[in-house]
Amino acid sequence: MSSEQGSALVLVMFIVLLLTILGVGVLSATIGGATRTETRENDVQSIHLAQKKIDEVMAYVTADVNQKIQNYMGRPQADLDLSIHNFLVSLNNEKNGFVSSTSLNGAANGITSITLDEGASTNSKYVIVIRANATVNGVVRTLQQKVEVSTFPDFLNYSLGSEGTVYLNGAPYIEGKLYAGIQLMLSPVAQYKYFSESTKTTLYPRIDGEAQVQSLKDMQYSTDGTAYKEIPVSDKETYSLLDDRVKQVYENSQVKKQSTFVQIDVEDSFLDKVAEASGSASNKAEFAVTYYGAGGKNSAETPTTRGTRLVDTLQEPTGNMTTLKMPVKSDYDQLVDDTLTADELKWKKQELYDAAVREFKLRLMNLGTSAINDGNLHLDGTTYNEITDLAKAQSSEESHWLIVNGDLTVDNSTIQANILVTGNLHIKGEVKLDSTMFVLGSTDVVNANISGKNDKELVLISKGSVLINRIEEFRNVATRLKGFFYTDSMAELYGVGSIFSLEGGFFAKGDLTINAVVGKVFPIPGQPEFQFEDQDQEGKDAARFVIRYNEDVFADQRVGLPRVTQVNIHLDPIELLAQTGETGQTGDGNQP
Repeated sequence: MSSEQGSALVLVMFIVLLLTILGVGVLSATIGGATRTETRENDVQSIHLAQKKIDEVMAYVTADVNQKIQNYMGRPQADLDLSIHNFLVSLNNEKNGFVSSTSLNGAANGITSITLDEGASTNSKYVIVIRANATVNGVVRTLQQKVEVSTFPDFLNYSLGSEGTVYLNGAPYIEGKLYAGIQLMLSPVAQYKYFSESTKTTLYPRIDGEAQVQSLKDMQYSTDGTAYKEIPVSDKETYSLLDDRVKQVYENSQVKKQSTFVQIDVEDSFLDKVAEASGSASNKAEFAVTYYGAGGKNSAETPTTRGTRLVDTLQEPTGNMTTLKMPVKSDYDQLVDDTLTADELKWKKQELYDAAVREFKLRLMNLGTSAINDGNLHLDGTTYNEITDLAKAQSSEESHWLIVNGDLTVDNSTIQANILVTGNLHIKGEVKLDSTMFVLGSTDVVNANISGKNDKELVLISKGSVLINRIEEFRNVATRLKGFFYTDSMAELYGVGSIFSLEGGFFAKGDLTINAVVGKVFPIPGQPEFQFEDQDQEGKDAARFVIRYNEDVFADQRVGLPRVTQVNIHLDPIELLAQTGETGQTGDGNQP
């Protein structure tokens, strides 16, 4: 029998060793956890410090560009653009001047570069790239942020949008960005009116671009055109059953709060342009007093009444702006000449009228300065069919405006001039336009084909409603309208019986409703409803309502575009460029 002496000692030593190993393991884990926690704290702090630097740069850029906007009011847009461009280029040389303090020991932060991305910048915006890094106890983090800087109102950045709710009923095709200031409502049921109100179930809208909403909950859909509900993202099974077009809109959507949307004030912009036309932006404050009258800005007066009152004071003989007046035959009814027979007097009146018409037509075709037309102006396509501002025709940066103190009708005519209208605007027929127009009344575009003069476009900003009606009704090939339309009112557009194709954009301050189907549509004699082709045609060429964005507007019309009083800033998501780095000084800060 073997001896078991000493076995208890071996067992005790084994247990002690095991406990020691466990203790060392616990201690090591504790120390490692503390180290990881400290490293994570340093990581978070360094990212925060780098972000703080970028925020400082953005505060500086915003304040400086806002000041430039104020300083350059009344001066050509090109002068403002050049000043902003030179400022943004100079920022990299000033990167060491963005000084901030931190109470953290072993911490430093700084700007490594601020560059103007000339390749990404366009006529509508500048793109700068800011890089900042920070060190906290040896942990280095580098952040990068792209920033878009613009001095134009936001509505020009969208194919379609509203500061209110956007209702897309049926199958419009939208290429470009969409903005909904309150809600975006999607439905496959298009509404239309033909003797009576009817509906047609078709496809959901198709948006090849980004839909910007106030929150993702503010995008809703309906299956029957009446009851709307939120997109069921939390229910994977229900979400998977949604129409692919609805899912595409949702998955390509972004949040843009109304507080960041740069609005346009139509009446204030009208005053800006009248001041430009008068020759001095400093006149704006004086003009505003006359424009708003004794009742002030909140009076019940219509914008047309206000505009007429102001322009009356500027036109001859009381004012000093060049003033034109369209001749009418009745102007010569009171002509008396006792030396002439009745027939001779009639012919003389006709000769005088014809001479006045020729002179007026010639002046419209050769505008060399800003001018006022006293009363309504009717381009009928025959007697009068052209308005040309010589400066605009030569792509000059000089700002000229023709102010129509009344209604403007454009029928089968060509306009290459910027125009202010105190009354209403009517457009019809074959029209070629290279123009920015501000209208204080309402606008209707009826059976019109708007193409660009020299491949440019129309920018129409209307205080009142904009009605676009019966475009290519019951035809199957659309001729495009080329322009941007803005209304301070609500708007309804149709691509059902009519076919609507717009190269540019449409924006409403109030609610915007689109109704559209796909395929060919035919009227049924004596019936209140249309006959439709199959509504399962997915191709975009089948859509009867199409909007394609056109960014050329910023280059083509920048002289006449409305100014904003504050810079429009868009921030891309921040990128983390580096996870770790060497310990060292990266900028100003406190080093131990």
